[in-house]
Amino acid sequence: MSELSRPLLVLDLDETLWYGVEPADGEVVRVRLRPGLGQFLEEVAQDYDLAVWTAASGDWMRGGLAVLHAETGFDLADRAVFLWDRDRCSWRRGEDGDLSWRKPARKFRAGWLRALYPRGRILAVDDVPGNYVCGYGHLVRVTPWTGDASDTELRYLAAYLRSIATVQDFRTLEKRGWRSRLQLSGS
Repeated sequence: MSELSRPLLVLDLDETLWYGVEPADGEVVRVRLRPGLGQFLEEVAQDYDLAVWTAASGDWMRGGLAVLHAETGFDLADRAVFLWDRDRCSWRRGEDGDLSWRKPARKFRAGWLRALYPRGRILAVDDVPGNYVCGYGHLVRVTPWTGDASDTELRYLAAYLRSIATVQDFRTLEKRGWRSRLQLSGS
C-alpha cells in the first residue's frame, strides 16, 4: 500500500470561522473571530494542509484574513493552498426557488488539485450544507456562529478532524453527528 497523502481541509469563513458585518464604502472589514480559532488552526495544521473557499467577495475574504492574522498570529492567507472566493462559486436555485451561491465539489477534480490531493483526502468545513449539495462526502458541517462568546465548536471540531486525519477516503465516513463520536476529557 502506498504512503497516505497529507489531507486538504477546505474552510468556509462567514459564520464558520468568524462573524462579520459588511462594511459600508470606505470602512474597514469588521469581523469577530469564533472562540478558539487561532488554536484550532494551529492544531489542524499539524495534520492537514489548509485552504479557504468562501461565497464572500475577495475583498471581504482578504480583509477578514488580515484581521485573523493580526489577532491570532496565524497567517491563513499565506499558508493556504488556495484562496477561493465567490468567483469560484455557482448560482443555484434552491427548493424554495431562491438563488444562492454554491460550492460545486466538482472543482476538487481539477488536475492541479488532484495531483496534490486525491479526492478522498479532501474535507470541507462549512455551516451551510447546501453549499456542498453535490459533494456531501467532503462536508463536515458545523453549527453557524453569530457571536456567542461561550461557543466551543472549534475545540470539538479540531479533536474530531485530528481523529480522522489518517482515514484513507473521507467520503466513506458518516460525518453527520460527528460531535457525538468524540470523547474529550473535561468537556
